[in-house]
Amino acid sequence: MGQRRSKLDRHAAELFALRRAGASVAQMTRWLHEERDVTASATTVARWFDRAADLDVGEPAGNFDAEGIAGILADQSRAERFPRYAPSVLDPFARTVLELRADGASIGECHRVLRDRHGLRVARSTVSRWLRRHG
Repeated sequence: MGQRRSKLDRHAAELFALRRAGASVAQMTRWLHEERDVTASATTVARWFDRAADLDVGEPAGNFDAEGIAGILADQSRAERFPRYAPSVLDPFARTVLELRADGASIGECHRVLRDRHGLRVARSTVSRWLRRHG
């Protein structure tokens, strides 16, 4: 009986090139899913690397830019770890608040409209800070 082949074997050259370029297992797993439509867990990819160390793998076919892809994957990972903006409870009501302010309403009036018409329970200072950032 022959040895069972992994679905990752056909991407071996690219995976080894990404590993040499410094991509993590999690990043390579995301790349496999997004670019090659291969569903595999990070654990599966890590175990595959342990077993595939003795595979005879050449260079990736075509113009595969491992360093460029590894850089893109690192940027995506960084963006996921450090979100630039935490959503506010006022964001869904942004249009209402900004229109009220444009019509000359005070912060207290905007707060009352959000509380009475929309049932949003936030402090007046929250509305003030949100307007300072968005108004």
